Amino acid sequence: MLAFCRRYCKSDDDAHDALQEGFIKVFHSLEKYRGDSAPETWMSRIFINTAIDQYKKGQTYGNMFASLPDEVEREDEVYDEDSFPCKATDILRIMDTMPEGYRVIFNLYCLESYTHRQIAELLGISEGTSKSQYARAKKFIYDALVANKTIVGKRI
Repeated sequence: MLAFCRRYCKSDDDAHDALQEGFIKVFHSLEKYRGDSAPETWMSRIFINTAIDQYKKGQTYGNMFASLPDEVEREDEVYDEDSFPCKATDILRIMDTMPEGYRVIFNLYCLESYTHRQIAELLGISEGTSKSQYARAKKFIYDALVANKTIVGKRI
């Protein structure tokens, strides 16, 4: 569960705070668990939502997304979406350096399988902003991998 929290929190300390808060929420919500899904799945949603709530406390969305246009043109993508020939640790290290708006949306869309519409509702942003942030996050990761020469032999 710490890994879920860490993906949304900027520091290990913040992730540990979210983890502790998440366990409190789990214990207070045990009677609400219906058994429709595996306990791990139910708990992971609580921890993800707790980490997002903590993230929201430290952010103002106007500031996080203000400098970015809503839409991204397709020609900005200069790579194949499914070609990331690297280790997960490489991406996690890069994600720690990316702008927080990129990281949150990348996590929600790519790792948690939320739709852009769900992300927009959850974060109070437009669906277009969610899509553009996701495209920019992918490009940020790709550019960082290329800059670090993690991708070998690929033509850019």
